[in-house]
Amino acid sequence: MKLALECPTKMLEQIQPFADFDYILANKVLSDNKYADYYKQGAGRVRFLDNGVNEKGEPVSVEDLKKALDIIGDSNTTFVIALDWVGDALKTIKGFNDSLAAFGAGKVIPVLQGASPEEVLACLGYYVSIDVKAPVLCIPYRICGSVKETHPEVMALRRAVVVSKVPPQIPIHLLGFNSPSEFSWYKDKGNIVSIDTGIPIMLGLQGKDILDGVNDKAKDTYSEMDTGEITKDNWAAICRNIALMRTFLV
Repeated sequence: MKLALECPTKMLEQIQPFADFDYILANKVLSDNKYADYYKQGAGRVRFLDNGVNEKGEPVSVEDLKKALDIIGDSNTTFVIALDWVGDALKTIKGFNDSLAAFGAGKVIPVLQGASPEEVLACLGYYVSIDVKAPVLCIPYRICGSVKETHPEVMALRRAVVVSKVPPQIPIHLLGFNSPSEFSWYKDKGNIVSIDTGIPIMLGLQGKDILDGVNDKAKDTYSEMDTGEITKDNWAAICRNIALMRTFLV
């Protein structure tokens, strides 16, 4: 499983060399020139351009996704995560189709959404029925009714149930980290190919160990990281957490 690491602009030079591929927030590309300039350098790497729904509550528009892609530079290893809305399968399917029309098949990555197992399965069924030709299918950390205030272990269990329903020939990207225990349920899931997260960095900045897990995810991880500073003391904790994170990846 490949690992992408999210972090604020001020930490990019230190954190991103530990990542296997780039996970880029479109809203940050549009609002932060230094952030955008850093990712312009990675045109040869695999890059996922995210729509920013987790950080902003709403995804950026298709037009803004296009602007962000133009800024960082397109390539055949750069992919766009389709517009999605947390808990809203129908709106997410429309967002996928709008993104598909704008960027074309093979470039757009669909996201599973739904407020209930039935809605999530309907969303999955739609993607399977049209053969989206995407490199991966994204499954977010909060799905099937989970909200940011839901306990991370409950979030993990709900996502694991969803993962179990995805046909094994479809590669999965996990949007975000819930708990270390979640990965024990994926030992036989060879189709989970990647994950993005800022949790190892956030916990490290706080001097905490990733093995202790996350007590809640009510606050946005990116904002939590942005208020911190890397120091001589917490740098060791960050590096340890990233190393431990890799031991979870199947």
